[in-house]
Amino acid sequence: MQNNRKQLGLTLIVIGLVIIGLIIYFGFIRETELEPVIPGSTEIPSAQLPEGPTVGTTTPSDQPADERRYDLSKEKTHEVNSADLAKRAMLYSERLGSYSSQSDYGNFTDLKIYMTSDMRAWVDKQINELKIKNNSQTYYGIETKSLTAEVKSFDEAAGQAEVSVITERRESSETVGGGESFRQTIDLKFIKEGSDWLIAAAYWQ
Repeated sequence: MQNNRKQLGLTLIVIGLVIIGLIIYFGFIRETELEPVIPGSTEIPSAQLPEGPTVGTTTPSDQPADERRYDLSKEKTHEVNSADLAKRAMLYSERLGSYSSQSDYGNFTDLKIYMTSDMRAWVDKQINELKIKNNSQTYYGIETKSLTAEVKSFDEAAGQAEVSVITERRESSETVGGGESFRQTIDLKFIKEGSDWLIAAAYWQ
């Protein structure tokens, strides 16, 4: 009799566990299972329908570049203002004021593309005079560093400007880097030809 009770109790427990398992399966797990997708069908199962706008997962590198989106030719040409010209004047002053017999005065020829025709003719004459003056084997050179620049005038409409640059210079003979440093001012005059501001004259003070 006691064995029958134990067997009945175990049977009831097993039946209870089965019922609980079925409730969990049909009540929770079954609802979350995805509907089968038929091969070749483009229909998306209802459980996977997006709730909002679809966000693409393709990275920019996966797509060919569209060159039509940005046209550099339509960019506005930067107009040189007085501040730009002052910066250029400082660079030009260092080039005009730094040369040596060893470099064959290449600093002048490098700047020719930034000069007017009259200024280029002056440069050719200046180079010849320096070569005659320093025709010995002895080294001669001068180094120039621009310190500050001041725009004396800037007339965009007339295409004329003048910038004064204070420089620090060091003149050397026989040895590179010799001599005492000194300050000297150079005045640069510019003329606008087309869209370019060219050096028209340079005067050391």
